[in-house]
Amino acid sequence: MEENYILSVTGRQTVEDHSDKIELKTMASYIVRNGSRYITYREYDTQFPGKRYRTTVKIDSDGCVTVWKGGAERHNLILEKGVRHKCEYVTSFGIITLGVYTESIRDELDEEGGELEVHYSIDIQSELASKNELLLKIKEAKPNVNG
Repeated sequence: MEENYILSVTGRQTVEDHSDKIELKTMASYIVRNGSRYITYREYDTQFPGKRYRTTVKIDSDGCVTVWKGGAERHNLILEKGVRHKCEYVTSFGIITLGVYTESIRDELDEEGGELEVHYSIDIQSELASKNELLLKIKEAKPNVNG
């Protein structure tokens, strides 16, 4: 896949009163296939900094967002407004089953790019673990034209 889009990813996680923010800017591919949009990009693995892994975000026409993240701590998140899904998170210590409840999805993506914002919470055995925000901004990379 051709990585010809610029992707900005902002993630915020709040646990009790403590909030962490992660920001990433990278090249990505962005395609529309069978009514769904796919954003694919590579990230560095936090446990193995020399390795990179692929993350794919699928946005269905019905508003469901699925995130597949590779690497040592791989997981799949299903984000669907008003629905709690059980998702597996693979760690070096084993597999953890998480409950993921999506509070809101703002989808302003079209064929050229745009923004996707998702607010969701994660629970472990029905106990709130964190509140999360994910903001993706994607736009086509313009070729650098120098005389």
